[in-house]
Amino acid sequence: MRLILRMLAAFALVIGAAGPAFAQEELQDGPKSLVISYRASLTHRAAFRRYLADNLAPRLRAMRARHEIVDFRIFYSWYRQPQVWDGLVILRFPTFGAVTRWNTLERTTPGGLDAAGQALADPVATYSTDLAWSRNPDDLRDGEVFYVIPYEYRNEAEYRDYVKGYVQPQFDGWIKTGALDGYEIYMNRYGTGAPWDSLFIQHYHDMTAFGRRQQITASVRTTLRGNAEWMAWSEKKAGIRTEAENSIAELIAH
Repeated sequence: MRLILRMLAAFALVIGAAGPAFAQEELQDGPKSLVISYRASLTHRAAFRRYLADNLAPRLRAMRARHEIVDFRIFYSWYRQPQVWDGLVILRFPTFGAVTRWNTLERTTPGGLDAAGQALADPVATYSTDLAWSRNPDDLRDGEVFYVIPYEYRNEAEYRDYVKGYVQPQFDGWIKTGALDGYEIYMNRYGTGAPWDSLFIQHYHDMTAFGRRQQITASVRTTLRGNAEWMAWSEKKAGIRTEAENSIAELIAH
């Protein structure tokens, strides 16, 4: 049943994907993005951050130059939190078949970590995902502020409608204010519950804009309350999805 719902949702997405927020047609191929989370011990946290920027990032850039991947992002959380990763790597592949190359690397370098990286951290989870919605500038800069929110949902088709009717109008409103530069929303292709079915990555303009997050959120929601469809989703959103621990991170390589 879950697979059928995903196929129906994919068809609806293809029909409605006229705007810039949609990144790709999903489910016509296997998932073309991997989201890898890493945990480091307290004593290795600083060293692992340097490793990701100085060791893993150059290897990923070389893979991109060889067209083995299309793109990548490496995030590092601001703070150490009980249920939050220290490092997060997102890999995008040109085709599902190209994922095979990464799977081969996994045999000797789990999560892309060589011996030096394995001494510093563990790749605790890898998720096969689809970049379902995206609106981001081309000039990403290392050190920028990102807010990452994982969600679980009860029904995928309903959730996709919810994103279109409730989430995107808010995100686009935040972009209009200048507080948000862009966003990406990944859907876990094989998600069956915890820790997440969808992952929001919000790209803030700067520290000042992020500091005004609550104020901007409230302001944009006030303008949207005159939208009957948005209000209908707002009133029932609590039964549609549940939110896990959020994280604040910076982009350290791309």
